[in-house]
Amino acid sequence: MKKILLLSLIFTMISSAQWISDPAQNLKICDFSGEQALAKISVTSDGGNYISWFDNRNGSYAVYLQRLDKLGNKMWDENGLLVSGNPQSSSLVDYDLKTDNNDNAIVTFTDTRNSGALNVFVYKISPSGTFLWGENGIGLSTTTDFQANPKIAILDDGNITVAWIIASSGYVTAVQKLSPEGVKLWGEMPVLVQSSAEGYNHPYPVPTDSNGVLIVHTGVTGNFPAQTVKIRASKLSASGSVSWRKNIQNIGTIAAFTVPLVYSDHNHGAIVAWHDDRDANNLQSGFVQRIHPNGEIAFPENGVELSSLPNSHKFNPVVSFDPVTEEIYSYWLATEPNQNQNGISGQKLNSFGDKMWGDNGKTLKPLSSPFALSISSLNSEFAAGKSVLAYIESAASGINSKVNAFAVDGAGNFLWTGDFVLVSDLSQEKLQMESTVDIFGNVELVWGDKRLSDRGIYAQNINPAGFLGDPEIPVELTSFTAFVNDGIITLQWETATETNNQGFQIERSLSGAEGWGVIGYVEGKGTTTEKQSYSYTDYNPLPGNSFYRLHQIDFDGSSEYSEPLKVESLSPVEYSLAQNYPNPFNPATTIKFSLPENSNVSLRVFNALGEEVANLINKEMEAGYHQVNFNTGAYGLSSGIYFYRIESGSFVSVRKMILMK
Repeated sequence: MKKILLLSLIFTMISSAQWISDPAQNLKICDFSGEQALAKISVTSDGGNYISWFDNRNGSYAVYLQRLDKLGNKMWDENGLLVSGNPQSSSLVDYDLKTDNNDNAIVTFTDTRNSGALNVFVYKISPSGTFLWGENGIGLSTTTDFQANPKIAILDDGNITVAWIIASSGYVTAVQKLSPEGVKLWGEMPVLVQSSAEGYNHPYPVPTDSNGVLIVHTGVTGNFPAQTVKIRASKLSASGSVSWRKNIQNIGTIAAFTVPLVYSDHNHGAIVAWHDDRDANNLQSGFVQRIHPNGEIAFPENGVELSSLPNSHKFNPVVSFDPVTEEIYSYWLATEPNQNQNGISGQKLNSFGDKMWGDNGKTLKPLSSPFALSISSLNSEFAAGKSVLAYIESAASGINSKVNAFAVDGAGNFLWTGDFVLVSDLSQEKLQMESTVDIFGNVELVWGDKRLSDRGIYAQNINPAGFLGDPEIPVELTSFTAFVNDGIITLQWETATETNNQGFQIERSLSGAEGWGVIGYVEGKGTTTEKQSYSYTDYNPLPGNSFYRLHQIDFDGSSEYSEPLKVESLSPVEYSLAQNYPNPFNPATTIKFSLPENSNVSLRVFNALGEEVANLINKEMEAGYHQVNFNTGAYGLSSGIYFYRIESGSFVSVRKMILMK
């Protein structure tokens, strides 16, 4: 027996699953009694995700978590897994959710379980819903000072950092690093990143090189609302010491309530987006800066202005990043000076910070009635080679009631049918939308929605073609192998998931490049998330090397081919006649024989009296391994002993078989 090389292959196909295709319905994550709010979403390596939220179904805000598989099916309780029901402040601050390198959910938040003090806690929950750091998580600080807005970064070595603010005598940034086992690696108390000259607020951690962490934060002086706000970056080494501090925006013209948005550049650096009024003309303008792990600022000092369009506000710029070309796509809420009309504009920056869509950018949604008025309403992702923006749009009443999205190419051209995709269309208010993109390029959105109760949590996916409810999911062949035994070739393959899979045509070729012919078909399993195993046996392979491929076909007729699999089947070196199988048999059996050279073959069957009852083969045949199926039903034979005889040149062989009815 000879075993052929194992291959791993992927078919791409479109599915219909738990994700909803109706924008008037969407996928309900939780819409229970009371309010569900502040949803977060984080993807897993298998194409699924975690979604977290605050929930006051029992009268006080608790933290809940749900896990979806790649098809959008809920893997836990219908209304979510209770993470923490500890006492909570009546007013919520921000929190964070990330997925670690082993697909565990890491969620960090504040509550008042420690005698009313607002402290930070972090939990680690496995894909099965097991609390890996204990049912009450890990407390990161016991100070009675006000603490808020914890954010997570998963480092390259699997360690986890959490950064948050502590309001002691002025705001400072606190950072703690935990091992995968939950050990505090920087001591019982967190490392403090602080300055005697200004308060550090709104920290956002990004994993950087050498297992350090880059913290982007604001630097604030003065008292609200007359504060001077700048943007800083600090790099902490793996040991927690400050390696450097850099200025992102050092002019100080940022409004006190503005929170800069920070993104990883997937290369240990960070991208920062914000708006400010540095011209003191009562018009906000959007800016972007990139900082490398060595502290080098990539773009001009204090950031690249995204648009120079006069008499226009450019609020709340968001960013998506192409890690291959290192191009940055940014979108912002465009308004006229009185903010009575709003639109969406965009800009693309190359890796040097040059504006690629003109000095004023591109108008993507012209000014109209107000919509998308909050920073949570704009969400951008780079997915499947395109930049996607999702946003919440207001109705004429001023209520944020619709979710829309569009995708553009590198030139800013719309890519989806109708340009804009309607994601959710209900008259009830929508709030705090967040987005992510899975490993297959599907964009996934989650938001608060008042359609049934005080507020529930709903989600929706958009596949790379711009359709709802049909996530693009690969059928992954986790194995594709061939076995050769006595010239018979058996193909075996396994799939990890299938969606809309009608089946596989098996094709064979001598060259692997042309001359493909269909030799068989194996029915698929439709849609399933469970592993499936398949096999097909080629009883009459071509002599010498052969190539096989799988032609996977969907129910809608779309299809994909696997890469060819080369199989070597050696020609026999001698004549042989094998024992039939099965034996005894009823009513059919298989007879195998081998020919070392081309020759005339006679294969006949005789009864116990020596009378011929069947002439199975009488012709010239090519060298190789052969088999024939002998079905006695066609000959009206009764139970008993029979003999089959082969003659090929000087080779003669006879074997006995038993028909048992």
